[in-house]
Amino acid sequence: MSDKSNLRPHALIGWHSMFMGVALLASARSKDHRARNGACIVTPDHRIVGVGYNGLPRGCNDDDPVYWSDNDDDAFHSRHSYVVHAEINATLNCVVLPLTNATIYTTQFPCPRCAQAIIQAGIRKVVYLREKKHHVGENAASNKMFSSSGVTCEQLEALDHDAYDWSSRLSDFVASKPSSPDEGDI
Repeated sequence: MSDKSNLRPHALIGWHSMFMGVALLASARSKDHRARNGACIVTPDHRIVGVGYNGLPRGCNDDDPVYWSDNDDDAFHSRHSYVVHAEINATLNCVVLPLTNATIYTTQFPCPRCAQAIIQAGIRKVVYLREKKHHVGENAASNKMFSSSGVTCEQLEALDHDAYDWSSRLSDFVASKPSSPDEGDI
């Protein structure tokens, strides 16, 4: 019989996996059929202080089809005019401000509008799961602002490959689930 009293306890997942996992679980709350994104903000001492997903502003009716239209040539009929991005929702849902030196975990590389909010909130590090390769100009604009303001930005895959593998599997699971009726909003 082996002596297990000398074994040190350990977590099943690391910090990066946990925080990206929270962002991915938050993304499952999104009703945007084209892109479900989530974000999780953490302090340097690993406390979660904000979580968000992309969705409509409070009070806007999810059942109104205008909010989910995909005509980007007509701002009134484009969901991009209405949907609040996950990073901004996470910032607005924060339990503490300012977010000095915090890290934000995002399922998608932040757009310029979200980069502005991240910088203004005092967040100093971005960890993202994936980026839209066809958003070359938007990604460059966000990177320029991050670089100028001293915000570091890293893809999870380069930072922690095990966390990336785990998060990718969770992302695939979330993406494979069809939308279902709400179980009630909190």
